[in-house]
Amino acid sequence: MPDHATDKYSVLKDRFGHNAFRPLQEEAVDAILAGRDLLMILPTGGGKSLSYQLPALLMEGTTVVISPLLALMHDQVQSLKAQGMRAEMLSSMQTAEESGEIVRRLYAGEIDFLYLSPERLNTEGMRSILSQIRLNYFVIDEAHCISEWGHEFRADYRALSQLRDFFPGIAIAAFTATATAHVREDILRLLRLNDPKVLQGQIYRNNLQITVRHRIKDGYDQLRDFLDDHKEESGIVYAFSRKSVEAVANFLQQKGYAAAAYHAGMPTEQRNAVFHDFVHDQVRIIVATIAFGMGIDKSNIRYVFHMSLPKTVENYYQEIGRAGRDGDHADVVMLFGAQDLIQQKRFVEMNEDEQYKAHLMQKLGAVHRYASAETCRHQQLAEYFGDRIAPCGTHCDNCLEPEYDRRDITTEAQMLLSAVYRTGQRFGKSYLVDVLRGSREQKVLANGHDELSVYGVGEALNKKQWLVLIDRMLEIGAVDLNAHHGLFLTQEGLAVLKGEVPVLIRADRLNVRAKTVKTAAPESFDYDTELFEALRALRFEIAQEHGVPPYVVFGDKTLKEMAASRPQSKAEMLEVGGVGEVKFERYGAQFLVLLQS
Repeated sequence: MPDHATDKYSVLKDRFGHNAFRPLQEEAVDAILAGRDLLMILPTGGGKSLSYQLPALLMEGTTVVISPLLALMHDQVQSLKAQGMRAEMLSSMQTAEESGEIVRRLYAGEIDFLYLSPERLNTEGMRSILSQIRLNYFVIDEAHCISEWGHEFRADYRALSQLRDFFPGIAIAAFTATATAHVREDILRLLRLNDPKVLQGQIYRNNLQITVRHRIKDGYDQLRDFLDDHKEESGIVYAFSRKSVEAVANFLQQKGYAAAAYHAGMPTEQRNAVFHDFVHDQVRIIVATIAFGMGIDKSNIRYVFHMSLPKTVENYYQEIGRAGRDGDHADVVMLFGAQDLIQQKRFVEMNEDEQYKAHLMQKLGAVHRYASAETCRHQQLAEYFGDRIAPCGTHCDNCLEPEYDRRDITTEAQMLLSAVYRTGQRFGKSYLVDVLRGSREQKVLANGHDELSVYGVGEALNKKQWLVLIDRMLEIGAVDLNAHHGLFLTQEGLAVLKGEVPVLIRADRLNVRAKTVKTAAPESFDYDTELFEALRALRFEIAQEHGVPPYVVFGDKTLKEMAASRPQSKAEMLEVGGVGEVKFERYGAQFLVLLQS
């Protein structure tokens, strides 16, 4: 009988290159080795993968990993193989001959990790194959997909509830980075976990610098300002629709950035090529809808930039989690405007299930409150997922800029609301601004609105400032838009009009020049930057030679540690985090030559 207590530390060092477990990893490993069901909720970058990969190497049989995306499975299989592990996937990406060879190796006990999509697992043929081989446990990755109350519900995940019927003696380990209390209970109930070990890590990720800004015009200038500080770094830019993804990607390409678009409307071959180029550092920036990135293993993504309001807080947390998976500093930025909320509401209204629609509206309200709030961003995220932390202090914009000058705009708000009412509650933003500023536009004159008492009362503000003020009215719910983009008053607006509710705005918002998006400088890490770039170049060459993504060779954080400590021998190299025996044998000698030169 193997001594798991001793062996797990040897495997941790030799196979994974780490001297110690991260928080909760060891508890997860021990639960799996003891044959217990497990639910682990751990932020992206917290080390979920190691928690199920390590115990599999100490057990007989095959571990079946259920994952939602083919690209993600391919990525993880490549990474495991690079660490000397016997991993394969079965999917539509393979020929019949390739699939047949993998099945033969399964029967022969030559595969430690088998990756499957839920669709593939749920076939009678696949269940028949699995029933004839020795299994040690099932891993359900991205387990939140099983809950329709989650943010990425997939119907095929529901069929995983039948695992208990087909494989009653096999333990199940479920993993996710995001789960509210409701979703957590769904996972436990639907997977029918038996007396599970439940481990939930802290939501707070102190390597993420969070910034939220009101979008100015289309946000392109703000995006460029940000990218000027992140040259030669990998990042993801999320946009609302396929059309906006194409537009942003074209803009960046015209400005000389190595950017590519990615969305579900693209041909599969083109999408796969873009994914490959990004993972292999041949494209620096991916502009994408939320179709891109679920569970992506690329560890050196240094920023995630949202061009508009995400769908939910869960979506947002999952998406920003793709930055800084290596634990090194990363920036996450969101731009938002009142129009985002209106667009999202229209999509929600299309849902015919009234209960589900109400649920989605609550989630939309929560993400909008998050964007508009002026308290610690990390603290808000923690509270949303049922965790409690102190304000981060320096890792979000609200903590770095706690005191804002506020301007009382109640009088201007009443001018606007009065103009909305007196023009019949059917005109759009630009028209109302024309009325308020006393424009001689033909349409205004033809409607006789130059005779209204509100005509010309708003000349003190320019057109852009009035548009910002209208956005503020939409944010606080004082006005809403009809199907033709005309503004109409709400009950909240009537209260403002009557003087019962004051309206405030951050003074900087009325300074409508395009504001730069500057983020805090990362905490200093003393290493030789020139040597780091040389190590990165060598890593790229080795990765191309072996046909793997560069981060599979060594992560950025490992290279920075090398550039700081300058190891001169194998023993010294093995002390660097992320360098184990297997990786040293494969790649270490070449890096050592460079470090010794």
